[in-house]
Amino acid sequence: MDETPRRLALPALKATLILLCLVTPSLWMIANIPPLWRDADAYTQLTQDPLIATYWGHAPAYCHLSKIPLFLGKLLERTQPGMGLVANADRLWLPLTDTGISILIITQHLALDVAVFLFICAVNKRFWVRLVLAAIWASNALFYTFAHCVGSESLGMILIVFLAWRGLRLVQTRREPTWKEWYAYAAILVVCILARDLNLVLLGLLPATFLIAWTFACVGRHPMVRQHLRHAVIAIALGVACLAIANAIPRGLAHKTRLQPHSRIGFTFLWRLHSINALAPEARTALLQRVSARAPSGPVRDLIALLGQMHAQRTDAWDSQPFMQRAIDFFGGPPHWKELDHGLNQMAFAFLWPPTPEILSAARGDFMAAMRLPSTVISGYLFATTSYYFSHRSEMPACANLVTFRGMNADKIEEIKVSYGYFRWWQKVSYGEALVLWILTLLLVTVLARRRPEAGIIFSFAFSLAGAGLAIFAVTCLLHNYELRFGLTMWQTLILSWCILVGQIFFQESPPGSCLPRTIGAAESRVKTPADS
Repeated sequence: MDETPRRLALPALKATLILLCLVTPSLWMIANIPPLWRDADAYTQLTQDPLIATYWGHAPAYCHLSKIPLFLGKLLERTQPGMGLVANADRLWLPLTDTGISILIITQHLALDVAVFLFICAVNKRFWVRLVLAAIWASNALFYTFAHCVGSESLGMILIVFLAWRGLRLVQTRREPTWKEWYAYAAILVVCILARDLNLVLLGLLPATFLIAWTFACVGRHPMVRQHLRHAVIAIALGVACLAIANAIPRGLAHKTRLQPHSRIGFTFLWRLHSINALAPEARTALLQRVSARAPSGPVRDLIALLGQMHAQRTDAWDSQPFMQRAIDFFGGPPHWKELDHGLNQMAFAFLWPPTPEILSAARGDFMAAMRLPSTVISGYLFATTSYYFSHRSEMPACANLVTFRGMNADKIEEIKVSYGYFRWWQKVSYGEALVLWILTLLLVTVLARRRPEAGIIFSFAFSLAGAGLAIFAVTCLLHNYELRFGLTMWQTLILSWCILVGQIFFQESPPGSCLPRTIGAAESRVKTPADS
């Protein structure tokens, strides 16, 4: 009778140690670092009506979900004696309060820690492997800095960890996955797409996994050939359904308004077109003439001509406002922003299908530059975007009395990342070097997997996960000039993939178990078996 508490206590202690390792950086940041901000984009996502923010191109998930902690903060500051609402300089959909922002940041940290905890528990059953992986994850400030930042990238990062966890649990099971397991993965995938448009690439994660595994199974004449092919078909069908649902949700929320969501890829592409400033005037004119010949309509050709005029006048292409103010006249004036966005989309398509050599060259340069950078520069980028407020106070007036900005200045914000060595721990590891380590680990797993043919599906998932991150970044380079934040997803998926590969190196024959004790469930099954028989 005394053995049961001991059997329960040891797994619980191990789980606590792993979770404590993951939570420690979060607790440290909450105690020492003020909430960070992703410049004016985060301000728009938090303060505007979610339908308006979505209409202007912001992903709907964060615009809606972030309002919950803001509302709770508003209630708490009204009910607590001696606490008053932070004064706001303009009328907002919900007021910004220190309490609301704190609840938001704590929720993001908690969600990230739980997601990584579940993922690591699914990677391997050995306690020491889990603990080492947790320590490696916790040593990288990149993910915790984004969890400590206001902005939609934070939600997207957290959801990808949850997606990797559910996807791994789905592919590693030796039995047929239940529909509940498929639906759980699909639900997270839908929210991923709603958190960031480029997460559409993740629709191919499971189909690619099963098709790669099916190919290996065909070559090795493994008996799971039919199962992998069947699962690939299910994953494709599920992806199509997720895409339809993700498109229907924002439209359903706005169906009684004029704020119908629509694509703004063309507007985003204006930042990629900044690269043509580097071309000689003759080369730029030739490029615009070639693209104009592809344009499907007169207004789109007018947009391309206007683009050439503004470049010839040396107007800064980073500032889209002058271009937009003149371009709207081609579509009937300011009420017709949706029509202008449609025209910009067609203009972007003319540049990108097929991609012009100039755009490909610029995208390739950004891609290769990112390969040479460590993850620490991405963490530091969030301090720079927080400092954005001090030179653009008029764009973010409601932030004036928040703890991040109250009595602060740009220099003090920048000093924070210099003061703490934690933000420099990974500064000597570039993405290219991390990729080489990942490739070496992948080759080792490939050799070991020959002894365990069933490991092929795990290998395929890890490969597809890292590939999805690189694909998202590559598409970003085509659509936008390089910003440091774009490297988050490729770093995240590479490290998650590497953890999966390490888990396969130290694989145990029994299937991966939960971090939580299963003694009670086993005891119940032993009690029920005689009755059932």
